[in-house]
Amino acid sequence: MKQGHQVNKGWLWMTVYFILLILATNHVYGYSLLDCFLEFSGIGSWTKDGQTQWHISSLIAIPLLLFCLYQTLRYLREKYPRILLIMLIASVILSVVYPQITKGIV
Repeated sequence: MKQGHQVNKGWLWMTVYFILLILATNHVYGYSLLDCFLEFSGIGSWTKDGQTQWHISSLIAIPLLLFCLYQTLRYLREKYPRILLIMLIASVILSVVYPQITKGIV
């Protein structure tokens, strides 16, 4: 595969990663957009199994985030050797800043 196509695929996976992170991160009201979508569709964001409850949004988002992170690293590691560190720092910053941004919008 050509280097340019490989880098483009890496950037695409990174974009999907951050869009998914925005959908899965709690905003100012304490729930995520993915929770809203599940509630709107009638599924609900929590299971109701006796004592233990599972957060369905997390069960969807975490594997997808890990898969997107893996694909991004796969395609961009050769050109950007520290891409994992950069993405982890950006993810933490986004998770902290995003609720503050939504507070200003809402």
